[in-house]
Parts: sequence; C-alpha cells; structure tokens
Amino acid sequence: MALTAGSRIIFLVGAVTFIAFALLAEYSLDMSVPPIVLVLPLVPVLIIFVIVRRLLHEAHPHPAAGTAVAAARPGAIAPTPFGAAGAGAERLLAASPYATAAELSELAYTHPELRPAIAANPSAPASLLQWLIEQGEPAVLAAISARGRLLG
Repeated sequence: MALTAGSRIIFLVGAVTFIAFALLAEYSLDMSVPPIVLVLPLVPVLIIFVIVRRLLHEAHPHPAAGTAVAAARPGAIAPTPFGAAGAGAERLLAASPYATAAELSELAYTHPELRPAIAANPSAPASLLQWLIEQGEPAVLAAISARGRLLG
C-alpha cells in the first residue's frame, strides 16, 4: 500500500525538523549528540525515496520486461490489479472477505461462473447463500457444503 502525498510530506518535514533540531543542539547549545541521532531521521526520507521510485517504475514499466514475461508464458493471462475493471478484478472481489453483501449479490447475479467462489466467501450473507442454494448448481452446493464442514 502506497503512502499518500500528504504522508510523504509529513515524513519529510519531520525528518528535516529533527535533523535541524539535532544540529542546533549540537552546535548552538554545546550539547554532544551521537551521530546516530543525525542519521536516524534519514530513514523516513529513504523510505519515501524507495516508494516514489517504485511508483514511478510501476507507472512507466520497461516495455521489454513485459514482452519477456509474455513470451516466457504463452497464453498466460497477466494478473489484474484489484481496483481494475475486468474479469480478474471480479474474480478477486468474489473471493475477497472484504467484499460487501451488495457487491457479492451483484456479482452472483451478473456472473454465474463466479457463484462457487462467492458461495465459499466468508462474507457472503445468509440471504445470498439461500438464493445460491435455490439455483441448484452442483459446484455452488459443494462450496456451501464445504463451508458448513469448516464451521462445524
């Protein structure tokens, strides 16, 4: 999970403030500050640098890298990010324990092929499970039966 721009700015301001205070204490107040006190605030700055670098790399991937992966696995489907539209995102949502009852109900109605995954989903509400049972699909009934064995 990436940090927001505001979080990055807070990290950066905090690190700069801490280093400035340590330098002020070292040279103005005649205090002896261990070197680690001056280096430690750089950790958040380095973390921000790595995060920004990864975000830039994900936003602009090297074109040769994508073709090499596709050539290595012919016919393979690239994974779809959770928030993206498409069949991959719908499959992820059907299996996600964080999916809402409304999302699962809509998926069950619009994508019958995802009903076994929805039936196995621990966040599927009882009313949706009852509707799935009424549809009588063997794969769905098996998934609901497996849920009962896991719970009991």
